[in-house]
Amino acid sequence: MSTTKRTFANFSFFDKETIEKKLEQMAAQGWMLRKAGSLFWTYEKTEPQKLRFAIIYFPGVSALDPHPSQRQLDKEAFCIQDGWQLVLRWDAMAIFCTEREDAVPIDTDPVPHVETLYQTMKKKLLTGQLVTVALILWALYLQLSQLWRDPTDYLSSMSSLFAIPFWLLLLCSGVVQVLVCFRWQRKAKKAAEQGVFLPMRSNKLFTWGVLFLAVLFLLLSTVGSNANLVVSLCFYGLMAVSAVLAYRLVGWLKKKSVHRLINLLITTALTMLLVLVGTFGLVRAVGDGWFPVESGRQPVDTYEWNGERFDVYDDPLPLEVEDLMDVEARWSKEADWQESPLLARGEYRQNALLNEEVRKYCLSYTITDIKVSALYSFLRNRMLHGRQDEIHNGVVFVDHFEPVDPALWGAEAVYQLHWDDSILDTYLVCWDTRIVELKFYWEPTKEQIQTAAELLCP
Repeated sequence: MSTTKRTFANFSFFDKETIEKKLEQMAAQGWMLRKAGSLFWTYEKTEPQKLRFAIIYFPGVSALDPHPSQRQLDKEAFCIQDGWQLVLRWDAMAIFCTEREDAVPIDTDPVPHVETLYQTMKKKLLTGQLVTVALILWALYLQLSQLWRDPTDYLSSMSSLFAIPFWLLLLCSGVVQVLVCFRWQRKAKKAAEQGVFLPMRSNKLFTWGVLFLAVLFLLLSTVGSNANLVVSLCFYGLMAVSAVLAYRLVGWLKKKSVHRLINLLITTALTMLLVLVGTFGLVRAVGDGWFPVESGRQPVDTYEWNGERFDVYDDPLPLEVEDLMDVEARWSKEADWQESPLLARGEYRQNALLNEEVRKYCLSYTITDIKVSALYSFLRNRMLHGRQDEIHNGVVFVDHFEPVDPALWGAEAVYQLHWDDSILDTYLVCWDTRIVELKFYWEPTKEQIQTAAELLCP
């Protein structure tokens, strides 16, 4: 039979009453606490005992402190004199137990008890949570800015699409924890003035539920791409290894009696260095082709021009130059495709090789298939407003789309690009579920436009 047991710590660090009752139940079953941690608590097999447990907090104590402070030692000495035995110290918490039923309770005045617990929360929880909330808000701002700049690319990418709900869940968790702390402090202070201690309660089920959903969104962001999954797992593995090494380093420096500030600086610096080096190595590995990030776009050939080597692709395209005219040349045909539950977006390019004489006969176009009709107006407006005239020193630099007759295209609406003092052969063609931005590198005939419309329409 095993003499040790590990249990999941399904309670808050500040949930004093819940922890005390849990320890009393474990002692009655013959298990005594030997090690506390953020995720798991370890117990050792003993004889079943009827024990009382008490927890006290020290706001100024850090998990990085190599030795207990004099205030801790003095407080522990008083507790021992009153019949309490120190079980262990963990971070800003000290746990005591006693067999004596007549032992004087450690905290008898609820007013300083509430104040001590709140001060500990401010240092251990609130400051960190407020900083975390600020960082999450910044991450959300960056995501929303990217969404606003190029919504079709953002909403058609699985990794981007689930980023906003992921950060929103983390934000919700952080804000709720901060609000719970302030709400408890307000109520507990009033209750303490009436001589009653109001325990701090936390909803661990809510916290773990939010974390589960956040992890689920992270996993969903890798769906449909083995390369993204491998890269993501490598990155998460790097973060996990960094966290474990940081935890081990903190413990080792504590044993060496290193001051907590120096411990913090050394651990932070080395952890950041490890993360930066690991991230650089991962990016380098992706760039060197260790991961098949572009498995759908493998070159079929290479060629040289002006002393440089270029790749040649032969991806299938829905519309090719050969569909519009009779021209012979060597081409590079590239297709990039990404899809989410909201959008499907493909970018297509057909370019003559740089050493060909017919280089002007090229095509580039983007096809956006909209699966959720409510997004249609928003996406069309963002595509139109993606081109905006600019004024510099009183001079207007023209760059915008203007509507043209859609009949030739068989579409609901068509817009042509006006740039500088020219009208370019770049069109935004809108059907009911598809929007195509098409650029001709020559002036197309009506027949060529009709053929392109027939091949590109949904």
